[in-house]
Amino acid sequence: MDPMRTNIPRVLRVALAITLALVLTACLSSGQSAVQNELNADRRAYGRSALRSHSTLNKKAQAWAERLARENRLYHSTLSSGAPSCWRALGENVGYGSSVAAVQDAYMRSSAHKANVLKSTWNWVGVGMAKNGSRVFTVQVFMTGCT
Repeated sequence: MDPMRTNIPRVLRVALAITLALVLTACLSSGQSAVQNELNADRRAYGRSALRSHSTLNKKAQAWAERLARENRLYHSTLSSGAPSCWRALGENVGYGSSVAAVQDAYMRSSAHKANVLKSTWNWVGVGMAKNGSRVFTVQVFMTGCT
């Protein structure tokens, strides 16, 4: 048995895990948090587990959202570019609309985007959000790997 686990009460371990999760989530901008919250709300509504945030994927997704907003157009990134080397599968949703919620609703009306949102084998996500005028661009980068 791990001596560290036996010396730390379960309640304290849970509290530390929650604190760590909050600290890691706090690294997201408010826009990124909104994208992740909308995504995970849809996953929960369909009985899927929430996806964990991955800092490398967040950087990739945010940089791509900023590029899309700057160019005011949509296209996909080269998925492996900027992804951790331990990935086994990658996916990406890119979109724009009047708000983060509007873009997420559009993803859920598209069979391909919805499939990415709900895929049960994903275990990580990176999210990005940027604006150009009244347009909100979001990027979701999904990954299986790095377990």
